[in-house]
Amino acid sequence: MKKQNTGVGLGFNIISALLAFMLWGSWAYYVNAGAETRLISALTQGFASFCITLVLVRMVTYIFNRLPPSPLRVVLPALLSVSVTGCALILAHTLARTSNIVYTIAPALTVAFIFCVFTALKLQKLAAHEKDDHV
Repeated sequence: MKKQNTGVGLGFNIISALLAFMLWGSWAYYVNAGAETRLISALTQGFASFCITLVLVRMVTYIFNRLPPSPLRVVLPALLSVSVTGCALILAHTLARTSNIVYTIAPALTVAFIFCVFTALKLQKLAAHEKDDHV
């Protein structure tokens, strides 16, 4: 099976991950206002968002390439990737004793799901283009 090009470089990935750290870490800090664990919740969410951003495209690409062509090929990679990262976030925030776990992670997971669907659509378009080139 041919390795699928994700179309983004390391610099873009690092900058995106740093922005995710700042955005979702700040959100966690805000939504956990008044909680004793506010700072640790923000750092937990920021670090997790940094790591998730670095691996999300690769996860979607990996799952996408293992599925046969069908409408599920767009939605399933997003569902699986967000489910795995969501479980990891719940575990991390439970260990960090985050007071508002659902409010902390729901926006990030929503954005991640939309991003994963768009990534799968891009991969589908690339796969169709490669198929047309081989015909």
